[in-house]
Amino acid sequence: MKFDDWIQDPRSRLDIVAGLVDGILNALTLASAKLVAQGGLTLATIGKVAAVTACTTSFVFFVAHYAQLRSELVRAARELNLLAHGHLATTQLGKQILQESLWGALVASVCGVIGSTIPLGLSLAAPSLPIVGLALTVALLGLLGWFLASSVFGSPALWAGGLMLGGVVVTAIGIQLDILS
Repeated sequence: MKFDDWIQDPRSRLDIVAGLVDGILNALTLASAKLVAQGGLTLATIGKVAAVTACTTSFVFFVAHYAQLRSELVRAARELNLLAHGHLATTQLGKQILQESLWGALVASVCGVIGSTIPLGLSLAAPSLPIVGLALTVALLGLLGWFLASSVFGSPALWAGGLMLGGVVVTAIGIQLDILS
């Protein structure tokens, strides 16, 4: 499959977008209290958030992809009136869905790490103005929402506003939880 075809496939878009959003939200949840504390954000903190994001995103996306694809095989077996419902999963198709699930989890995980490190890196660049880092991170969610709305013919303002509102809510929760302190 060519890169252009892969990037336009809705399942690939899901991995990319959800990975980026998950990474940004992980960064806001885990590190927003560090962001508002001047000098609280360090490269070590960014590394910790990236590691947590990689682990959780890869696990969640692997399980979700694999369960979805396995259920499609079960449905196909029923439609074909196969007696053994799990038979298709033991064939080459089963191996292909395992590979596709691993690939999707890897893509989502890499995008999650990118999504968490970019806003935190921007915040680290301006440590004396922590609110700027938070604002840039929320704005990044808005930009992602804008582009996503354009690709699915939605309202860019609504998508951007919705993602930004979610970012503000998660930031408030992250500040209250103060997980990394």
